Amino acid sequence: MRRAARSGLVATTLAAVALGAGCTGGDAGPAIAVEPAAIYAQMCARCHGADGRGDAELKKTMPVRDFHDPTFQARATIDEIVRVMMAGKGQMPAFGQNLSMPKMQAMAGYVRRLGGSASP
Repeated sequence: MRRAARSGLVATTLAAVALGAGCTGGDAGPAIAVEPAAIYAQMCARCHGADGRGDAELKKTMPVRDFHDPTFQARATIDEIVRVMMAGKGQMPAFGQNLSMPKMQAMAGYVRRLGGSASP
């Protein structure tokens, strides 16, 4: 009888651990599609403009990157864009604490496409 009770307790404990494993702080959770256009609209468009050319009024008072600039498109790699998003640059805030690496990489690709280039 004790053996049966103990084995029931072990089974219950194992089941609880297995069910609770999906709720730990280290669990990444379910994969969610990254929507760079939505992130851009929320976090970037206010300064860089919806089309990536930079907000015209804001450009009068501070430098704002124009993603269509051929010089920018020629030299800005995905890695460089991610680096700037992570650390910030000039008056642009750092987003390294707000966006995951996959989101930043997706955003960098979006910025390249927005400016007319899909190449790295």
